Amino acid sequence: MRKTISIALMSLFLTAAAAVARDHEKEGRVVRIDPDAQVMVVQNSKGDQYEVYWNETTKFEHGLVATQIRPGDKVEFEYVERDGRKVASEIEREKKADKD
Repeated sequence: MRKTISIALMSLFLTAAAAVARDHEKEGRVVRIDPDAQVMVVQNSKGDQYEVYWNETTKFEHGLVATQIRPGDKVEFEYVERDGRKVASEIEREKKADKD
């Protein structure tokens, strides 16, 4: 009986953890970026905008560095809420901005 309860609790915990992780993944187009302040504004397909901060622990995927990100780039990011801010744990550029 205890084993069954333990397995059920573990399943519930893992399901809840997955749901929380999904809530903290976003994607959209970079509207503006300020490398000095380590922040970018990302707009999703619904028009919602997010200020996304990064720091020395943020992982940039595929060798990307912050200075390579440009307005118009499509990015995907994972974040944690810290002091009311979205702080990216990972940033990946999905597509470079189209050149005019």
